[in-house]
Amino acid sequence: MSTTPFPAVGHVYEANFGSWIFHFHFQSETVMTLTNAEGPFKGISETVQISAMPIRPGVFMISWQEADKTTVVHVEDFENGIVHTNVTEPNGVFLRRSGTLKKLQ
Repeated sequence: MSTTPFPAVGHVYEANFGSWIFHFHFQSETVMTLTNAEGPFKGISETVQISAMPIRPGVFMISWQEADKTTVVHVEDFENGIVHTNVTEPNGVFLRRSGTLKKLQ
């Protein structure tokens, strides 16, 4: 991590991709719990190790791998409330979505 402060630490954010809604609880710069708030896996949570790299003030690239080997890379714009996701599922399917990002707590 650089000297640019990661604004999400200690907070919960909602990423709304339309049919997918997630809550991200950032415990630290390296640990996050994600909960499926809406969609086919509603209510399922997982704590993952993350990497948060600053792009510019208020914008970070966050990446992680889930237990089932799904890989996720987000560009989260905390300043403008925008999130872009790139997901590779274990079966090789690649998904891209954009949505809104808002602080819940």
